[in-house]
Amino acid sequence: MMKAVPILCLLACLSVPAAYADSPLKGLQFEQQKLQVMKDVKKTCTPDPSMSETDFANKILANEDNKRHVRDATLAMERSNQKNYWDAIGQIQCPDM
Repeated sequence: MMKAVPILCLLACLSVPAAYADSPLKGLQFEQQKLQVMKDVKKTCTPDPSMSETDFANKILANEDNKRHVRDATLAMERSNQKNYWDAIGQIQCPDM
């Protein structure tokens, strides 16, 4: 029984980094999805050429309905559901620019 305790501790220590390794990948995946959504939103909402990507995204997300539609689009993208993705993108209202 005493030999099992160090082995259990070692296993616990080795499993912790694996749990945290998934988090940066999730963040990267989210950023890639956000960029794709904003790229597709630009197909219907043409921003001022001098507007930065961040300013454009903030303008789109300033509207609560748009936030929901972006969230829906991201979820549809994760589920590989193209119809729902484009439906959500199509519902985003273009802000005054």
